[in-house]
Amino acid sequence: MASKGDQHLLNVGREGFAALDELFGPRRVPPPPPFQGLQRQRQFPAPHVQNRHVSPPKEAVLNCLEAAEINGGAVFLDYRKRKPAPIRKVYH
Repeated sequence: MASKGDQHLLNVGREGFAALDELFGPRRVPPPPPFQGLQRQRQFPAPHVQNRHVSPPKEAVLNCLEAAEINGGAVFLDYRKRKPAPIRKVYH
């Protein structure tokens, strides 16, 4: 049996939700069904897999190093760990 404090809390909750229903109207979406454990597992449809042959690309794909070499450029790699920029406060 619920104690007096619990009963008071239930009444306060009911009154609060009743006030919200008066102000905004009742819920338009029905609440979700209660959880029933693993009895209702969702069945996913089978994926649509077709046996298509993927052809290789017609042109070779370049990475940044090869592109720099072909075009006479340079690649700069920076592997240092960077510290986050400090937050500066500006006062006017």
